[in-house]
Amino acid sequence: MSDISIRKKRIKQSTSDSDLYIEVGARLRKFRRERDYTQEQMAELIEVSPAYYGKLERGINGPSIKRLKMIYEKLGIDITYLITGIANNELTIENMFNECPVEKRYDLGQLMKHAINIAKDTRK
Repeated sequence: MSDISIRKKRIKQSTSDSDLYIEVGARLRKFRRERDYTQEQMAELIEVSPAYYGKLERGINGPSIKRLKMIYEKLGIDITYLITGIANNELTIENMFNECPVEKRYDLGQLMKHAINIAKDTRK
């Protein structure tokens, strides 16, 4: 590879990193505002300076793996959502039923009834 193509590849990579950091920062800001936290409170919770936290929200810097883990543990923010913008769907009966093909819904309903009965029997 020539020096020019290597530089172009690096520029393209840094641009996509920058876009990702901006998106992550926007999701952090949204979370913070929904909870009525200040930037200072968020910074304290994830053990960074308020100035650095501001850079995270603006997308200047991206959170380290250590910070991502801390964000998950202390704030309960789904890391998949934080990075991709796509929430991990929780396994709910409603979701299972809605995703089940119509012709199999009766069978699914019967399985659920049996599971509930088994759960009731084990509580005795």
